[in-house]
Amino acid sequence: MNAKLWVCVIVGVLVAHLAVLIIWDNIRTSGKPPPKPPEPNFETSTTTFTSASGKTLKIEHEFTVETQFAPPDVMKKLPPPPAAVGANFLTPAAAH
Repeated sequence: MNAKLWVCVIVGVLVAHLAVLIIWDNIRTSGKPPPKPPEPNFETSTTTFTSASGKTLKIEHEFTVETQFAPPDVMKKLPPPPAAVGANFLTPAAAH
């Protein structure tokens, strides 16, 4: 057998394995409910400024995002963030 035929056979075997794995995964996960989407962690507000005559002057859209990296008890156990570069040169003992 020549090299082109071997490559064709190997690619065919790989594609067949991938197809079997995808079918198996679909069968395995078909009975499970889809995961719940996360609750939104943002709020939006719109403020419209109008003139005395009723003409719209400006529209402001505000987005407020709240991010909690970890529960508070876990955050207390973590070390403090590193100091800014060069912060150790500005200590009161070094200032003359």
